[in-house]
Amino acid sequence: MINLCSLLQEGVWEPWILIISEKTYINGLRSYSVMGKAIEASKLVKDFRIIHNPKTGLMELFFPKKTSIRAVDNISLGIEENEIFGLLGPNGAGKTTLIKLFTGLLNPTSGSVKIFNHPIEKQKQNIGLMLSYDMIYYRLTGYDNLKYFARIYGIKNYDEKINELARIMKLGKWLDTFVENYSLGMKSKLALARAMIHDPKILFLDEPTLGLDPAISIEIRNYIKKLNKTVFLTTHYVEEAMQICDRIGIMDQGQIIKINPPNKFGNITEQFISLTEESGNGKKLP
Repeated sequence: MINLCSLLQEGVWEPWILIISEKTYINGLRSYSVMGKAIEASKLVKDFRIIHNPKTGLMELFFPKKTSIRAVDNISLGIEENEIFGLLGPNGAGKTTLIKLFTGLLNPTSGSVKIFNHPIEKQKQNIGLMLSYDMIYYRLTGYDNLKYFARIYGIKNYDEKINELARIMKLGKWLDTFVENYSLGMKSKLALARAMIHDPKILFLDEPTLGLDPAISIEIRNYIKKLNKTVFLTTHYVEEAMQICDRIGIMDQGQIIKINPPNKFGNITEQFISLTEESGNGKKLP
C-alpha cells in the first residue's frame, strides 16, 4: 500500500485528490501515476565548445581559441507517468537544451536519459516534440504538413487523425491554406497537432504559448491540461505553470535549483526572482 504520510511530506498528495489505486491519482479531469518513471535523467551534462573572441589575424583564423560553456550542469530528474511537469527559467538557463537532450536531438557530454526505462532511441515512437512554432513547413498547407509527419510515423489512417486534430485545434477551414499565411496562434496550434499526430505517450513542449494572445493561450493550456499523457513543458509564464502543472522546477545556470508542486511555492514570482539571482551570484541554494 501507499504510505500516505510520505506522500504528504513530499507534496504529492492533497486531501482533495481521490486515490484510485496504488498507481493512479485523479486531480479534476487529470490523472497521473506516482509509481513509474516516464522520464529519468541521471547526472546529465551538456557542454558546448564555442569560438572565443575571434580576430582577423591568420593565426586566429586557422587556429581560433575556443571555450567551453556548460548549458546543462549535472541534472538528475524523474518525471512520473502522466505527470505535467513545468520548467521555469530565464533566457539562457538551459531549458531548450534540456528538452533536446530528453528527446535525442542532442547527445549529452555525460550522464544518461531513459524513457520508460529504455534508451531514447528505442522510444522515439512514444515521444512528441513541439519547439515553439518551429518544425513545420511554411510552404506546405496545414494538411500536407500533418500528412507528411503522419507518414513518417507510419500512420495508416492519417486522414482521420488529421481531421480529428484539426477539429480539436479549430484549424479545419485552414487545412488547405499554406502555413506561411497562418497567424502566429494558428502556427502554434499546427505545431502542437504535428507533435500529437502519432499519439505519443510523452509530449515535450518548448514554450507552447510564446507570443500568443490570451484567448489562444488559454485554449492551448486547457487542451494540455486535459491530456492523459506525460507532459514536460518549458515556459516563461508563471501563471501558465501554476495553472496546468503538477510540479514546477526552476532552472538557472544549467541547474534545476528548486522543484515543488504549485501550492508549495507561495509567491512563486518572488521566489523565481530570488532563486535565479542567488544562482547567478554563485551562492549555495537550499
